[in-house]
Amino acid sequence: MLDGLRNGVPLDDLAQTLQRRTSAVQARCKKMLPPELQARVLRAEADLVLREKLATDPEFDAAANLDANLVRKWTAERDEILTQGWKYRRPMADLVAEADVTEIDIAGRCIRLGLAADSLAVAERLGCAPGGALDLRCRMMRDRAAASVWVLVVDGLPDGRHVSLHATRDDAHDHFAMIAPATAVDGDILSATVAQRALGSPGGPVENLD
Repeated sequence: MLDGLRNGVPLDDLAQTLQRRTSAVQARCKKMLPPELQARVLRAEADLVLREKLATDPEFDAAANLDANLVRKWTAERDEILTQGWKYRRPMADLVAEADVTEIDIAGRCIRLGLAADSLAVAERLGCAPGGALDLRCRMMRDRAAASVWVLVVDGLPDGRHVSLHATRDDAHDHFAMIAPATAVDGDILSATVAQRALGSPGGPVENLD
């Protein structure tokens, strides 16, 4: 986004590339401005002001302003709304309205607070707006899971490295529990990793097992 602003990409084109509404990109631009400018600049003009700052001030750190906004967003009061909402399974729409944040914000905060393992867990417990950003993220996660396998790699076994493929994370864990006690040798240190991988993708969750 910042590269596009620096290079003079029109706002509508930038929004299309980011798959966001133009107004959402404008709001993001405003949050990247220094606090004193955020109070004065209209959202519709935020990208113009931000472009000027980026062009004239090499030391200007837009990301730092955005981080500061995110820190201010989650006050103790909002965290209490979120933790109580999680405890009593309040609808996501109610939490969005009361805390004045987005569904994505709530999902991220739930994960940071240790309430949920991922966005799927948040959506399953609190719900989400059909077709919204969180719904889209969850559908992408489900699609990835459906096209992935879990790879178990174990080192330190008498027969050498063990590599096996499993349909689910739990299957990989169960297989590790089955082979580790039966084949480990006294004094050997087992090193085990479970990784989710989709065909042709080098990235994905990785977990070290004890």
